[in-house]
Amino acid sequence: MSSNFLDYLKIFCKSGDGGSGKIHFVKNRRSKRSLPDGGNGGNGGNIIIKGNKRLKSLNTLKHNIAETGAIGGYNCKNGSNGKDFLIEVPLGTTIKDINNNILLNIHKHKKPKVLFKGGKGGKGNSYSHFRSSLDLKGSPGKSNWLILELIIYAEVGIIGFPNSGKSTLISKLAALKPEINDYPFTTTLPNLGIVKYNKWYTFIILEFPGLVKGSNIGKGLGIKFLKHTKYNKVILIILSVESHNLLQEYNIIIKEFKNYDNSLLLKQKIILISKADILSFKKIILHKFPTQEKTFFLSFFKPKEIKNIKQVLYNHLKLKS
Repeated sequence: MSSNFLDYLKIFCKSGDGGSGKIHFVKNRRSKRSLPDGGNGGNGGNIIIKGNKRLKSLNTLKHNIAETGAIGGYNCKNGSNGKDFLIEVPLGTTIKDINNNILLNIHKHKKPKVLFKGGKGGKGNSYSHFRSSLDLKGSPGKSNWLILELIIYAEVGIIGFPNSGKSTLISKLAALKPEINDYPFTTTLPNLGIVKYNKWYTFIILEFPGLVKGSNIGKGLGIKFLKHTKYNKVILIILSVESHNLLQEYNIIIKEFKNYDNSLLLKQKIILISKADILSFKKIILHKFPTQEKTFFLSFFKPKEIKNIKQVLYNHLKLKS
């Protein structure tokens, strides 16, 4: 995922103003009278919003102002309507007003919705012989500051502490090339990938930035991204055998789930113990972990084990679909 990843943005949007109506008279040769032939102004452009499943971040968005309607012309010719302004956002985007009232939730691909309707064009004098009854000036468009919040749609989430092997795991499962180093916080933003299980089935996987170990409670980068677990059907909790206390790390993560949103405890969780090729006491570790959650030992040097994880995830996701 791009280093410009944004999941929260505040932008200003304004639909187009209606164009003014025209006052114009043309002489009638037969009656020697002047007849009104001013056209109506064009309507202002709308602000339209549409979901795009190919977008994964809000970083391409900016302030948006739709085009104003054109002024009415001679010969009863109406002014052209202003061009609509189309905003494309990732699926899972919520649009709110400045007071955090929800205006729209975008979940469908390529289904446009009018966010702000453009102003109506003013009336030209061909519409009425009486100038006093004319509404020449077009009505203004609607404008407001908007808050956009993105919840990433991913069936599987990967969470763990720094250097636990999260980036290596997503690189193996989704053929990604995230930055992988031996120092903490290589991943400071979510990584998103598509896992291909077979010719017909794919699923989206999300790597959260690492948590920080504190006084028995997780802190740091990963916490603020926990909102993206909303669509996770399975959460992979990855722990490294190089940790001094695997069970303590597991309990810290579970505590963070509980503090953030108690419903996270109900999601399907799978424990992965990474770098297991250097481990010689697997049975002791398994005895300590909760029996209700499946635990797997994982070596990144064994493609068979990566294939097995894909199979396990596929089985869980198919049951929930």
